[in-house]
Amino acid sequence: MSSLFSSLRAKSAGLLLLISLVALAGCGSTSGGGSTPTPGATGTSNPNAGITLTVGGKLDTEAQLLTKMYVLLLRKAGFTVVERAALGTNAVVFNAITSGQIDLYPEFTATGLAKLGLQSTGNAQQDYQAVKQGFESKYQITWLDAAPLNDTYGVCTTQSQATSLGATKISDLASKASTLTIATPPDGVQYGVNVLKSVYKITFKRVTTYTEEGLTFPAVTTGAQNLNICYTTAALIAKDNFVLLQDDKNAFPAYNPAPIVRDTSLQKAPGITAALNPLAPKLTTQVSQQLQAKVVGGQSVTQVATDWLTSAGLL
Repeated sequence: MSSLFSSLRAKSAGLLLLISLVALAGCGSTSGGGSTPTPGATGTSNPNAGITLTVGGKLDTEAQLLTKMYVLLLRKAGFTVVERAALGTNAVVFNAITSGQIDLYPEFTATGLAKLGLQSTGNAQQDYQAVKQGFESKYQITWLDAAPLNDTYGVCTTQSQATSLGATKISDLASKASTLTIATPPDGVQYGVNVLKSVYKITFKRVTTYTEEGLTFPAVTTGAQNLNICYTTAALIAKDNFVLLQDDKNAFPAYNPAPIVRDTSLQKAPGITAALNPLAPKLTTQVSQQLQAKVVGGQSVTQVATDWLTSAGLL
């Protein structure tokens, strides 16, 4: 009997020792320095979480794509984002950022120069520095990195019309302009038609303003207009077999896009810079043409932007 008791006591002691070791191991796994933190724990919280940003944008397809890219990248970075795509024209969106209705939107360098009343230097980097400094000083708005994409203004027409006019470059229109009509989006009056008049001394028979650039192409195709002011990255140039006349006097400055952000917004959310600057070098004129063509072809802006950002390793 005594031997049986001794055996049972030994087993009990062993069991107690085993329980103690397990308990100690358990304590070590929750408090030890080598433990894996729980996702969402305080030590790994995203500094951008809880910050809400409102992103605006202009009406055209390219602007909507850029706006969507900013929204997607900021959300990936952990921000809560209110999207106000296709908010309005240049003036509407600029008023929205200066009044605090939005925190940021995609803007173009030459548009920024015009807002500041400055002329292009003909050097894209110098123009960028001019708008960066000017907007900071006058509006307390920061320009983040600009992309090489150049969506400037141009003069387009159909292949048959170009052949009939014997025109391959804008200066070829000078002797015929008084008999020609031209379609333009609203912003194309100041930045397109007026520039042609100033640099090329061209005055058209009639200038007709359409609500958006996309409507100027069918106006020419149907014969309602002879020419149109177009954006040089427009998908419809290739889709509708249009000719983009050479700007042989370099009348149109570079339009490189960049996110512009209210200084107060950047102060509360400095992570905006890290979220958006990696996008800039990947945005080229060719990329814009391809993405816009997909939207024109029927895909949604959201799908096109998401697919491309994923393929570019940004999303």
